[in-house]
Parts: sequence; C-alpha cells; structure tokens
Amino acid sequence: MNKTQLLTCAIMTVNDSNKRDYYDNFVPFVKEALRTCGNDTISANEVKENIKSLFDLDLPINVVNTILRRRLRSKGYIKLENQRFIPDFDKLQDSNFTQTREKMILKHDRLISEIISYSKEKYNKYLEVEETEKALESFIEKYQLSLLETSFSDSATLGQDNNSNEMDIIISSFVLNCEKNHSLSYEYLIEIVKGTMLKNVIYYNPKLNTIDMKFKGTEVYFDSSFLIYALGLSGKARQEPCIELINMLRDSHAILRVFRHNIEEIIGILEWCKNNLTSNVADYHGTINYFISNGYGPSDVERIIYALENEIEEKLRIKIVETVGFDDYQFVISEQELENVLQANVNYPRKNALERDVQSVSAIVRLRKDRKSFHVESCRAVFITTNLSFTQAITKYFYNEDMPKIIPPVLHDSTITNLVWLKNPSKAPDFPSKRLIAECYAATAPKEHLWKRYIETLNIIEKTDELNQKDIVLLRYTPAARELLVEKTMGDENAITIGTVQEILDEIKNREQREYRKLEEEKNTEIEYLRNTLRTGQIEAAAAIEKREKKVRTIAEKRAKYTTLSITLLISIIIGIGIYMVPIIQNLQIPSLIKLIVIVILTILPTILGLLNISLFPLLRKVNDFFILKYENAIKNKYL
Repeated sequence: MNKTQLLTCAIMTVNDSNKRDYYDNFVPFVKEALRTCGNDTISANEVKENIKSLFDLDLPINVVNTILRRRLRSKGYIKLENQRFIPDFDKLQDSNFTQTREKMILKHDRLISEIISYSKEKYNKYLEVEETEKALESFIEKYQLSLLETSFSDSATLGQDNNSNEMDIIISSFVLNCEKNHSLSYEYLIEIVKGTMLKNVIYYNPKLNTIDMKFKGTEVYFDSSFLIYALGLSGKARQEPCIELINMLRDSHAILRVFRHNIEEIIGILEWCKNNLTSNVADYHGTINYFISNGYGPSDVERIIYALENEIEEKLRIKIVETVGFDDYQFVISEQELENVLQANVNYPRKNALERDVQSVSAIVRLRKDRKSFHVESCRAVFITTNLSFTQAITKYFYNEDMPKIIPPVLHDSTITNLVWLKNPSKAPDFPSKRLIAECYAATAPKEHLWKRYIETLNIIEKTDELNQKDIVLLRYTPAARELLVEKTMGDENAITIGTVQEILDEIKNREQREYRKLEEEKNTEIEYLRNTLRTGQIEAAAAIEKREKKVRTIAEKRAKYTTLSITLLISIIIGIGIYMVPIIQNLQIPSLIKLIVIVILTILPTILGLLNISLFPLLRKVNDFFILKYENAIKNKYL
C-alpha cells in the first residue's frame, strides 16, 4: 500500500475508535440539503435531489433515508409527528458548512494567486490559473503526507523525488518560503492538504479501491411489494429507490431472481385492486391511488396483469424461479415452526401472504445449504423485502450467538442498499478540485488533535504492516455494517420518508383509512360477537325457562292427576253404594255376585281409566285442568 492508502486507513481507524463511521462524513451534506429544502414534511427523494443539485453528489435514496433517520433524528434536526418527519429549521441553522466551504475556496484562490506571483518574481515564469491549480493538486497528491508531518514537527522535511518537474520545484520552493516566513499561505496550504486527504476518505477513488467487492454467485430474490414498487405501480417516487438497488446489484454482478409464488401474489394483489377501483378503499401499496390518478380502468389493470411476467423478466431483467427442491433434507427447516414465529410477530393482512413468506425463507435456507457468510456478496442467496417487521422476526429467529455477524436469510431493502453502497460508495462529483476539497473539509473538519493521531496511527500501521489494500474497504464498511445488521428498527418503522411530499401525505391518509377500516372491522366483529353471545344467552335463558315451566307443569299435572283420581274414586264409591242401596235394584232377582261386579265396575273403572289418562266425563277433565293450574300457581309462588 502507498502512503495515501495508508493515511486513508489511518483516518478511518481513528474515526472508528471515536465512534465515527462512514455515514458521519455525509451528515453535513444532508443537513445542508435539508435546510434548503424548505418543506414542512421531508421526503428522502427530494433531499436526494437537493444534494445532487447542491453538490452533484449522487447518494442512493435509502442511504439518504438512513442518514435522516439515524443521524439527524437522534440529534433533533428532524422530529417525528403524525407518522412523518418534520425538519427543525431553527436547529438546522447551527450548520457553518457553507461559510467554511466559501472560506476554503477563498483561501485556495488566494494561494493560487500567491504561487503565480511567486513564480513571476523568483523564476520570471508566468503561470495561468488553471495550470497552477492542476499543478498544486498534483503536488499535494504526491507530498500530502510530508506536508502534514512537516506542519506538526520542526524536524520533518518536505522530501522530493527525482522525478520532480518544473512546477513541483516552483511550488516546493514557494511552500518552503511560506513555512520559513510563517505566512498565512502556509496555513492555507495545510488546510487544503487536509481537505485533500478527507476527499480520499469520503469519495470512491479507483486508485485506492482496486479490490473486487463484487457478488460471487449470490442470488438475490425480491418480495412482492418490492417488485410492485420497482414496476412503478405505486408511483415514481417509490420506484426510484428500488431501481437504484436493482442497478447497484446488477453492477455488482448479483444474480437477480423472484420466486413463482411471489409472482402469483402480485397477480392476486392487482386483481384485488382491479375489483376495488371504484370502492373508495386504500390498499397497502398505494396502487389503487396510482391507478385512479392515472385514469386506469379495469381493462388497463388487466393488461398490466397480462404483461407482468414479461415486464419483470424483460424490463427489470429479473428471472422467475419456479421452485427450489427439497432433495437435500438436511437443509430443510420446519415451516410450521417458522409460520408460528411469523404469525406471532408480523401483522399479516392475509393468510396467503404469511404462507408465501414462509415458502421464501425456507427456499433461501435450502439454497444456502448451511453456508454462513459475513458478507452479503458471498452468502449464496438472500431474500429482499420492504417489510421491516418480517425482517426483524427472521433475523431474531436465525440469530446465532456464536456467529452474530452472519448475513440473515432476509434483508430489508434499505439495509442491502446501504451494504452494497458501503462497498462501492459514490464517485467524486465532476467539480473543480478546490470545491471538492473545500466541501470535504467543511463536511468533516476533524479537531487538530485528531490529525496528530492520524499520523501516529499511520506510523504504527507502517511499522507493523498489518493492513492491506482490502482493509480500506473493510474499514469503511465494517463499522457501519455492524450497526445496519444488528439494528431493531430503521429509526421508526411508522415514519414515512420515501416519496414526494404529496405522496407522503397521501400515504399517511391511506394509513389512517386502513386503520379506520381495521377499527371498523374490529368493532363490527365485536358487535357481531356480542349479538351472537346475547342471542345464545337468550336462547339458553328461554330453554331454561321452558325447562323450568315443563318441570313445574309435570309436577302440577302429577299432583292434579292424583287429586282428580281421589275425587273420582270417592264419587264412584258413593255412587256405587247409592246404587246398591236403591230399592229397585234390591228387589231385582239378580244374584248378589253379579250386583257386586257391576258396582265394582262402576266404581273402580273410572279410577283405573283415570290412571291411564282416559277420562270418561268432560267434567273430570275440567276438574283435572283446574287442579293443574292451581298447583302450578302454588309451586311458582313458593319456589320462583
């Protein structure tokens, strides 16, 4: 590794020990872009565009979103209100980025002017401004470390190699003269040297990043929601971060895939949207709003469904995978157990959505064949989702205490965007060098004591020779990746920052509508449950009353029966005795036995028939009914 590479490693090493990772370099850029946006509701998409406009710096939307959520919210520069992020413009005024940058540019211009004057006076050589700027840039790139060491030690000297050209000699002489006279120009030069070093830390530099960090046969699968967004079926703003990630993955040689069951899920979602275009309902993806705002009818949605597979394979260049075999049983997991975990931790709107997520995770595990990797580009297979709760549940389920840094089977789309970007960060904008140096110096501006630690660390690295070129990438990647992979939330799962401001407001409205519908459904379910409970209670109460009435009736009937029989028997005996004693019957020449049999029949038969519930006389039935009613009333008055 050359001196510049070693110095870059030293700066990153010291920054890491001071809990400062790669994202911190870009916080001032994002703050400045946020401060000048002027919107009450922030949008990561619009902040990205403002960064591009102000600094010509092309940061992925999800990287901007990560900085907004992690760095700026924690320090109070943005607040969470009603599910959206609101900038605190008063607090954002604490930035001195613009003033520092402009001062640095003025110092650079003054230094160039003095070099031109010095060349004219001492060497009688007339230099052009552009020529001098390029020469100074080349000189600093060659001798930046010597210049920095010289500024901290009187014993250090500015060395020159044998290939020094005329311009190097002129600038070297100028620097030595400034140092000897302790002029302000020397201080300006050192600040520009520091800005150059910081530029090498912040921006991708092909000279410093020759290690191949590409994907190595790893298949990246996308979930249904991600592809709906990527196809533009929820609006351009939601499409942008997805297309950014797809392009980044493709540039890194990742193999892009989608499972057949996710295609089927997308079709089901679009069918539902088609059938509810006129129902005044909001869907999770905002697809119905997109269709309505673009004047789509059912036939238009049907055409989208018909062309879906072709769009995914031709437009997005993502191949559809029909299935992943279960041949190797040692890599097959318990799908029922996984389903129970997801059911308990993720709020699924539909049962089939849960089942398809289980299918996806199970397939990823089988594709990995127990391969454990600390780097996403070598993990064999990974599933990308927009569902943070799903990501967290899977990360927790597959967490291994012995290997806590392994890449889980599922990653949030924002996480993988950041991981890929950290390996291949943004290239330096096509701005004049003095502006880039000024911006990098203004953005980071380490304290003076840190520069001494950078040099000390550099000397240790040189002596121990512990680092190699790959460590430049790993020092940038590892601290930030560590936080990305172990985080529990992306700042706040409910906060909406992706989309235009209007889309953010529409999404908040959609969420409120979905929440209202959910509450309505829960209320209706509860009302129906209470109705059923009441209906069941009424039925049970009626049955109990009926049972009680029946029991009372039975007792009353039994008592009335015996009472009526007793009366009947008594009357029959009286009638029998009376008949027997009638003179006419006594004078008849009828044997006594026959008379006795007739009397017995007349007295006993009605009683026997009464026992059999057969009444020969209507009057007796009325008597029986009278006693039944009387006994019923008596029992009720006594016990009820």
